[in-house]
Amino acid sequence: MGLGFFRTCSQRNNISQVIRLSNNTTIPPVKRIALYLSIVFTLFTLSCSDDQSKEQEIEQLGTLEVKAVYESGTAIPDVTVSTIPRTHEKMTDAMGKAVFTNVPIGNYEVILTPSFSEVSVAVGVRVQENQVAVVEAIMGPDPISETPIDFDVLLNSIYNQLKTEFLFDANGYSHYWGDIGTGMVRINPDSMGRFGDLDNYYFQSGNYVINEVWAEHYRVIRLTNIGLGELMDMDSTSEGEVDFDRFESEFRFLRALLYFNLVKLYGNPVLVTTAEVNFDDPPSFEQGRELVFDQIVEDLIFAQQNLSSGLPKERASKEAATALLGKVYLTMAGFPMRQTDKYGLALKELEKVVGSFTLEENYSDVFSIENESSNSEVIFNIDFDDSGNYSVPWGPRGISFNDRLLLVPNFINSFFEEGMEPSDPVIFPVQNNDSRFQQNIATFSYENGGLTDESLTENWRPYKFGKEMEEPSVMNQESFDYPYLRIADVHLMIAEAENELNGPTTKAYNALNLIRRRAFGDFEHDVQSGLTQEEFSNLILKERRLEFCFEGQFKDDLIRMIALETEMLNYNQNYPELARDFQSHEYIWPIPQSEMSLNPDAVQNEGY
Repeated sequence: MGLGFFRTCSQRNNISQVIRLSNNTTIPPVKRIALYLSIVFTLFTLSCSDDQSKEQEIEQLGTLEVKAVYESGTAIPDVTVSTIPRTHEKMTDAMGKAVFTNVPIGNYEVILTPSFSEVSVAVGVRVQENQVAVVEAIMGPDPISETPIDFDVLLNSIYNQLKTEFLFDANGYSHYWGDIGTGMVRINPDSMGRFGDLDNYYFQSGNYVINEVWAEHYRVIRLTNIGLGELMDMDSTSEGEVDFDRFESEFRFLRALLYFNLVKLYGNPVLVTTAEVNFDDPPSFEQGRELVFDQIVEDLIFAQQNLSSGLPKERASKEAATALLGKVYLTMAGFPMRQTDKYGLALKELEKVVGSFTLEENYSDVFSIENESSNSEVIFNIDFDDSGNYSVPWGPRGISFNDRLLLVPNFINSFFEEGMEPSDPVIFPVQNNDSRFQQNIATFSYENGGLTDESLTENWRPYKFGKEMEEPSVMNQESFDYPYLRIADVHLMIAEAENELNGPTTKAYNALNLIRRRAFGDFEHDVQSGLTQEEFSNLILKERRLEFCFEGQFKDDLIRMIALETEMLNYNQNYPELARDFQSHEYIWPIPQSEMSLNPDAVQNEGY
């Protein structure tokens, strides 16, 4: 750890403390670059939502405010702030601040790391109930001159940011968007926290998660833009010292991935491709779905053309850029853009990837920790090490920390052939030919050091990221990698694109049946020819529901394939006592209130 000065205080009792760690340590200077005017204050302008108030009634919580400054008092943006025990990881904003809300009370070590240096500083602080603990870290003298950015350090920082709660942690995209609000799962009324409103389609521009997701994505996008800007500013004498194409390709791949999230979530995000802002003549950033998709495509084409093949799957590679580009084209071809010419482009890109990866022989091996390094199916994943929380917020009863997700009965039945659905009470052993059932549905609970069969299906839970059932999950200590892209997805996207272009051809059937043969272990469950284009499309959607459940893809699938409204209509008819208040415009979230308040040019999404 590096050294510096720290001040801590409690706003309620005005107790202050100064801790001198060193008076002669020099921190490598961090280049100060102006923040985007439209997004700079999204973090610290947020206020607690009703969801948070509900959580505070259950758990004793406080707030931690961290500020990073030079000795002159100048604020330092882009400092990564984390805590031990781990809560979230945040970046300081233009005011040098990072605010952690809803922090369980207790003693913490706060770690601060500048974006372009591996030197860190640490300080202890105590968070008390309903109080704001403030930490000011004087990280060293003001920089006298600029030093070059270490691009590898910056890239590693961005990859690490992908692991945060509002990106791809188990509380992230797959949780707050991809699976809830569908006919697959619903939020447990006893563990709603901040997700209950999102599950029920009570989308408000002031919602805490909707604001934080926007802010977190733009914070990380800004880091990609800083890297790209620095590469552009370097002179030709750096040739040979810096691998320009590799660094630019990785930055652009990561920026495309983040904007792909944003455009699916918010529909019309603000497009920001620079980290430099002239405050005397601030630029007006454009906003809109089509221009953001155009930027995503441009970034991915560049990455595809310049990245190497066969790289570790936790890093951007030629194959990862190609598969993501195919997925982007397929999304553009579907609802709401309906650019049907993109089906052919999607098919062309996706078929490039097929020869480089193979399906794991057993479905369970895709999600095995022991198989992560040799997994032949995963194209790109988010690499978690003793974090990630997969199996923590949801999972088998007695194992899950929160028990947040409940299974919708019709989703359970979709794994069974007609007439073979389980009875209540259940007779064990449960007979099911689809191997995905055992991996995705926990028919047991953990109690008194052992596993117990659950005879009521209402007590079955989502599973997928299985662990050795020796003890309950521990927050921030579960290290399953999140498979963002895998070859099974590519095969089913090929089937979808081919069906849209030419109907259910032999190519489409073959791609779909590859997935079913792995699931059932035989050829007897192949889909037989003779289906209409619509019937085949419905089968693809069903297969995606079973194959990718709890991986955060299903709501995107429903939207792209114009099936979300039908899904909600069927759900509300089948479960009127649990009906969701879905409106047709709610296939996207509103633009956050923080952005609307601070950006006079921002346009709210229709219906909000």
